[in-house]
Amino acid sequence: MTKHDAPASAEEQRALSRDEQDLADQARQPALGQLKDRDLSDLVSRLRDRRNRARDLGNRQGREARGKADPSGATAAGGNEGMRSKLDYLNDALDRATAERDRRKADGPAAGDRPDQVELAQKALAAKQSAAGGPSETREKGAPLHPNDPDADQGKRALAETERRTAPSGAFDHAGDLPARERSRTRH
Repeated sequence: MTKHDAPASAEEQRALSRDEQDLADQARQPALGQLKDRDLSDLVSRLRDRRNRARDLGNRQGREARGKADPSGATAAGGNEGMRSKLDYLNDALDRATAERDRRKADGPAAGDRPDQVELAQKALAAKQSAAGGPSETREKGAPLHPNDPDADQGKRALAETERRTAPSGAFDHAGDLPARERSRTRH
């Protein structure tokens, strides 16, 4: 079932410029559903820029109308109702576009982009074989991937033995005990 958004009203067409109306129309179904993900992200970005510009101009016009800001043109703005309605329509279009983008993210990749189970299994097998050194060329069939090697941790044992014999001060053999013995002799 395809859903269709209502076409632009006459009031919306008066409030928005031609470019803004084109963006708002793209943010309606069925055109919105036909956009590629990249185009949808571009549409969201462009709508956000236009919305922010309309918001900023509306705020400035409101300040000018209240006498809180100097006029940007020859005369101060009389109000910001037109810019506020433009802002509302652009907000609605942006909401529709971001909702579609969020829906697509929640659905995951498109069905044509998802790998099927066979492709995933083949990819996993290839990764396993590359980690094991290839498909049974370097090891016998049925041999464990990590054979028991009695000398595998020989380096760890030697390091532990060295650490055990080293004094906490870092001195070798019994020399690390000398400072402690000297302190004990001088105590009274």
